[in-house]
Amino acid sequence: MDSSSTFVSSSTYAPSVPMRAQQAEIMLAGFMPPSSAQPNIPIHLSTYTPGEDFGRLAKLAMEFGLARIRNQKKQVRKRIPTLAITNSQQSSRDRQPALRYRFSGYSIWLELEQQEIENNGVGDLEFAVKEAADEFHLGGAIPAPHVTALYGITKIANDKEAINIFREDVVNLFINRAEKQRNESCTVQKLWPDLAATGILVGAEFDGINGGEMDMAWAEISFATSPEHESLVTELYDIFYRRGNSTALDAANASLTDEKKEEYPPRTQTWVPHLSICYDNPEGFGTVLTHQSFEDFLRNKCPNLAAAADDSDSTVKLTRAVSGISLWKTVGTMTEWKCLDRFEFGCLAP
Repeated sequence: MDSSSTFVSSSTYAPSVPMRAQQAEIMLAGFMPPSSAQPNIPIHLSTYTPGEDFGRLAKLAMEFGLARIRNQKKQVRKRIPTLAITNSQQSSRDRQPALRYRFSGYSIWLELEQQEIENNGVGDLEFAVKEAADEFHLGGAIPAPHVTALYGITKIANDKEAINIFREDVVNLFINRAEKQRNESCTVQKLWPDLAATGILVGAEFDGINGGEMDMAWAEISFATSPEHESLVTELYDIFYRRGNSTALDAANASLTDEKKEEYPPRTQTWVPHLSICYDNPEGFGTVLTHQSFEDFLRNKCPNLAAAADDSDSTVKLTRAVSGISLWKTVGTMTEWKCLDRFEFGCLAP
């Protein structure tokens, strides 16, 4: 999900939020998205400007080199992700309604290294998204744990073209990066820098309210960005938005024309990396999803991730390596999403 828009939040960044999280939850407990006939916008809904992130990302980027949790285990998933919750579970009478919002376009997801916690090979992040759906009685689970690099790419004609761009351009980006690292140090280093968690966030957004574009609530682990992260996201953006509408066109036109550059302007928004653990309809915020309930969930059910909710002064709370990248078709409701292709960085190791 792209969180760069209007939202109401309950987060560990209390000084950056207009009111305390507990107050926001009480106010929103009975709140439903206003209709077009209701002109007054609740004062607790504030505009979130992409790239601002209340000023915390710029600070965190400079502090990205702080000490990190180490000795992470290898990624354990060896299959294409599938929905973590079954239809029979979703239809249970005590569950919340399925997420109504309809998403759009294609998306590029980063896959994070997981720690093995079950004999069946299910990693701790996969466990977290499934368990969160059960814990909060949601109508569905996020199909696979991920950090979104790009969301809602609509400049692609069909699945075949999207897969071709992914295999020919995105994969080559990391092959070339690995080759450069070999030439410089005789070994492949990180193809994507580790992601350092900075806190947790529980929020809600309403379509059409103060610039909001989605009707949903969510709970996430927030990460810091850095200049190197921003550079990689820009390279991915340029592949899909500044190199023509197809790989065939790219092959025929090695260099961009001025007209094409005008059509797809350079990326200007700062990346806001986050690992969403669960989604719900917006009315679930403050009733089903609260900052306290999410923090308790992490501490009681996901001990590997509990450090993200640490309220100490430590900026970097835990880190996860990026183990791969995948292409998803995120059109329609969450249950309609499907993985079109994946690339694991481990295959480029010496």
